Amino acid sequence: MENTDLKLLPHKFKIVGCLLLAISIVLFGIAVTEIVSVEKEITKNIFFDLILIAFLILALSKEKIEDERSMKLRLVAFAATFLYGVLFAVVSPFVSILFHGSFEIDFHASQLLFTMFLWYFGVFYFMKKFN
Repeated sequence: MENTDLKLLPHKFKIVGCLLLAISIVLFGIAVTEIVSVEKEITKNIFFDLILIAFLILALSKEKIEDERSMKLRLVAFAATFLYGVLFAVVSPFVSILFHGSFEIDFHASQLLFTMFLWYFGVFYFMKKFN
């Protein structure tokens, strides 16, 4: 029988993701306190990129005990996150029209990915705890 499991990173990569997350927050703190003078746009881009990479590593790393239940919860969380992203992309221009009178929104792809990862972690750990 063919193995159709998701190919995930080993559990040890959660440590790498957490370290990368901590490093990015420390670097952002250094830039905000202006210990090192760096242009704010560069700092923002580097911060978001490091956070997104850390979130990706955390999302694709196995749990300590990865079984069929956790795999099912992971897939449901991925589906819910995708649905959230699509609905947000479709609905936000209309909400912008209502409140700002303009169809344009000032929301970048990195910000959408950031909120999608937060949504994923929230859904996954909520379902893991209460399901």
